[in-house]
Amino acid sequence: MKAKNNTFSLTRLFFLGKRQVLGNLSGFLIAFGAFAGTLLVISLLAGYSDPGRLSRIAPLFYVALFIGGYVFTSNIFAELHSPQRSIPFLTLPVSKLERLLNAWLLTAILFPVLALLSYALVVFLAHLILGVPLTATAFSMVWSKSAFNVVMIYVITQSIFLFGAIYFRKHNFIRTLLSLFVLQIVISIFLTIIVYLLFGKTHFSEEVFVQQTNLSPAMEQFFTKTLVDIAKFSFNYLLVPFFLMLTWFGIKERQV
Repeated sequence: MKAKNNTFSLTRLFFLGKRQVLGNLSGFLIAFGAFAGTLLVISLLAGYSDPGRLSRIAPLFYVALFIGGYVFTSNIFAELHSPQRSIPFLTLPVSKLERLLNAWLLTAILFPVLALLSYALVVFLAHLILGVPLTATAFSMVWSKSAFNVVMIYVITQSIFLFGAIYFRKHNFIRTLLSLFVLQIVISIFLTIIVYLLFGKTHFSEEVFVQQTNLSPAMEQFFTKTLVDIAKFSFNYLLVPFFLMLTWFGIKERQV
């Protein structure tokens, strides 16, 4: 007899995701309806006098994608933090890995896909209502490399809010933002100290960072290329695994 896999099962993952989606279906429909409805109204107002403006609402969509996605992610573990609902949720026959993957797939993959489809629907309806000919270029801001890059930035950064969703018990979105603000201050202070130790100055002026005479060739290579490459690699490839690991430990702590 084949041993049962208690760590991961696609069947259990599917039913866990189905349970969470169906249990919050009305809220999801209201949120996406409001999202698409607001964009549609703005599109109609913008394109009424000048149809060319329809292509300029893409930045507004991206703002809505990030804010809406971060808020949605911050509340993905709301059931776990509720005294009345946490016990039934914790007693579900699913593993910690499946809880983590379910939350990540819903917030990092499903949400932006549905948001892009909603935006494509808004573009279609706006052109249809205004009587503007619909061409392939109308969807260029949805199915383009720049749109993909923006979505990838969302996928990477939302992992921070996923950790905040499990770490904080209340006001997860606001507390995560506040934590990021405090972290930014700490990093700024740290960089100021480093600059002072290296250059004897505490301000970030062009004199320090632009003039090559202030740095040896090795130091210049480190600050202008090596450090930048390390930062890019860490952001693109390490940020998500790091915060997913922290989120897993948070789930483990709650499940014990």
